[in-house]
Amino acid sequence: MLRVKDHNKFRMFEYENERPPMSGYKLGDVLLKEGQDNDRTEIGVVIQTFSDGDFRTDMWGVSSISEVSPANLSDVKKYRPNLVDDLTI
Repeated sequence: MLRVKDHNKFRMFEYENERPPMSGYKLGDVLLKEGQDNDRTEIGVVIQTFSDGDFRTDMWGVSSISEVSPANLSDVKKYRPNLVDDLTI
């Protein structure tokens, strides 16, 4: 699982995080949301977790586990290359 060094860099507000997150995704995890129809594929950083398994990313807001997958390095390089320097690899 790719993760950023500091998830706080990607949030605009002080979000409260519910514990424990049931989705398995943690703060700072880097996720891929593949575009459907005319939507574009995006890479997001988890910046908030909810006890029901949902989470918020910096790019598309609240999502559920069924809408995303873990991003890999080639995904990040293709869809959000400026994020590479912030990854813990």
